[in-house]
Amino acid sequence: MNKQNWALYLFIIFFSTNFFACKNDFEDYSNNPNDLLVFSIDTLSFDIVLSTVNSPVRFFRVYNRNAKPLLISSVKLAEGANSNFKINVDGMAGSVFENVEILANDSMYVFVDVKPKENGENTPILFNDYVIFETNGVKQRVVLEAIGQDVNIWRGVVLSSDSVLNNQKPYLIYDSLVIGNGSTVEIGENTVFYMFNDAQLIVNGTVKMKGTIEKPIVFRGSRTDKMLYIPYDLLPGQWGGIRISSESFGNELENVRIRNGKYGMFLDVSDDPSRNKLYMKNVVLTSVTGTLFQAVNCNIVAENCEFSNAKDFLLNIAGGLSRFIHCTIVNYYPSHSIVGLGDSKYKILHLSDSISNFEGKGSYYYPVLKADFYNSIIFGQNYSPDSVLIINKKHPDSENPFLENCLIPEMKSNNITTVNCVFQTKNSDLFIKSNPVDIVNNIWYPSFDFRLHKDSPAKNAANSEISSQIPFDMNGIYRLADDSPDIGTYEYYEDDN
Repeated sequence: MNKQNWALYLFIIFFSTNFFACKNDFEDYSNNPNDLLVFSIDTLSFDIVLSTVNSPVRFFRVYNRNAKPLLISSVKLAEGANSNFKINVDGMAGSVFENVEILANDSMYVFVDVKPKENGENTPILFNDYVIFETNGVKQRVVLEAIGQDVNIWRGVVLSSDSVLNNQKPYLIYDSLVIGNGSTVEIGENTVFYMFNDAQLIVNGTVKMKGTIEKPIVFRGSRTDKMLYIPYDLLPGQWGGIRISSESFGNELENVRIRNGKYGMFLDVSDDPSRNKLYMKNVVLTSVTGTLFQAVNCNIVAENCEFSNAKDFLLNIAGGLSRFIHCTIVNYYPSHSIVGLGDSKYKILHLSDSISNFEGKGSYYYPVLKADFYNSIIFGQNYSPDSVLIINKKHPDSENPFLENCLIPEMKSNNITTVNCVFQTKNSDLFIKSNPVDIVNNIWYPSFDFRLHKDSPAKNAANSEISSQIPFDMNGIYRLADDSPDIGTYEYYEDDN
């Protein structure tokens, strides 16, 4: 046998020995019923999932921590093809899988998503299923559970006549919900609007939202899952916002929560600032990636409202009449590059009497007829006067903003009138939580609580005569119990701290 034949012979022996040895090793499955699988979790839970809408995909891992390979004879959903859940096992989609191999000291992924069927109920319903693994006659399972919520799905709906929207089921809004010219829409307590990406509420007619302290009306993004460990409901930029057009007047919002849009509320230019454009009471408007509240030449009254956390301005008001009583107007925008939130300059209040036209070639002038703030907090992460209150006045008839019994940074401008204000020079001890960090768990977690800290200088510093006009705070706490009401939306309550 020549050298070439010897080389070929040795190669064939080497290849055959190693190939079949590897295959035999892999097929040398353990048949010991005590060699069990191990799972990264025992229950995979989804938060509220809107019916007929696909959830985001979640996963768990399956481990073989034994010395030999395992042959999993079956992996299946207990409810099979009728399940609300779908699974993908080691790269394969289906509801039943047979003879799934897993090497010794190896693992595989099981991906899960859920699309709840309509359940015919108005309230959320908990449902579940199981992923059942059978290996060597032994059955193991991972529990799947989710909360399904039936919704009214609206796409590009225009309400062209007087309507009442109730709270029987939440509304999932695609595109936009439009209130037509001449129409008045009433929205009842506890009504929830899940707003899809870029969706807006556009008010050409009139909207009257009447929530209660216990059952507020809610506008929020439609995502109910998490980015990393952070619920999307805590992250801005999830939908569009609310726009009130020039021809719309007489709008009322009471006990409403509006959060996590790209902007908050934009009020287009009004041709008659003597007419009531918007009345707000017990409204929380918070957490947007643009400007939170913008109005041009409008008549606005806000009582007991929280305006908080915007990448741009909190309040951008040009001309008109505005009156803010017992409001908390604070900017601690939670910038963080990991979740895509850019840095903010923490600007709070911009008052002007002009706006540029769309081509940027000129300006329209709207005199500031009144801009009054009573018993309100105007503060933020950057509490320099240049950030907290920016005033641009060019019209000779424009009035100076008037601040009475407000908590603000030191103001040196001649364009501001202040009476009995508290001048604050630091961030500490103002609120229960104004830092987007969970100190207990030492993680970045953008939840905020702008109720007053027990040592807050806003305590007992409000004008009681003004407070008597609004004797109860956002949460229904009586302000005048000790004859010394507090500045801001929230009356201090010792159980808060």
